[in-house]
Amino acid sequence: MVVMDILEELAKVPKQPENLASCDLLGFDTETTGLGEGNSIISASLVLRDRKSGEDKVFNFLLNPHVPIDPGAAAVNGFTQEFVEKNGGDQKKGVEKMAQAILLAQQKGIPLVAYNAKFDIAMLQSDLRKVGRGDLAEKLSGISVLDPLVFDRELSRRPGKRKLENAMEWWGICPRGDYHDAQVDTQAAVDLMCAISSRHPELPLPAMDWQREAYKRWAEGWNKWAQEKGARKVEEEWGL
Repeated sequence: MVVMDILEELAKVPKQPENLASCDLLGFDTETTGLGEGNSIISASLVLRDRKSGEDKVFNFLLNPHVPIDPGAAAVNGFTQEFVEKNGGDQKKGVEKMAQAILLAQQKGIPLVAYNAKFDIAMLQSDLRKVGRGDLAEKLSGISVLDPLVFDRELSRRPGKRKLENAMEWWGICPRGDYHDAQVDTQAAVDLMCAISSRHPELPLPAMDWQREAYKRWAEGWNKWAQEKGARKVEEEWGL
């Protein structure tokens, strides 16, 4: 169900229990003009999952960031410069609303769920700084985040790729549409996190320390392999 104002919906939600298997979740995903520094959010989705009913309340954003869209990004997310310039909303209002919703959810004890969360949070913080809201960007540092990518790496120990669609297939979950659509990817990340938490009731909440330790184990293993193969190494600290 798409709702008009995510802040109004979040205001109605009671304080949540510190229980990963039963607390409500706020999913987040972005589609952007590109991957590197200087890029911006084009579209985003926030999905509030009621764990008792299983109902989703969805708020979608389409923004005009006034930044050229990289052809590689356009090939993946399907957005053209002409479409974004004609239909995109105000960037400042959009990123402010996203940040305010995430922070209100945090006050209610609702963790943020994002697949490869570091990317989406960093992109939102960057855009907030661009529009003069560095104060909101700073408040997003240190929030409670659940990254299904980190959980999947640690708990599945499977070979192969770690894209969202690969994880969904391994955990036996069907997507609700085509990937690389912000709403589809957000609901997929939330579905994945729900499946993981139901199969692993021992997981803690807050889970930030658990994820940092899990990420470090993965990164150390990856870098050992990368050194042997001459591949690119990764940072060994999660950075969230």
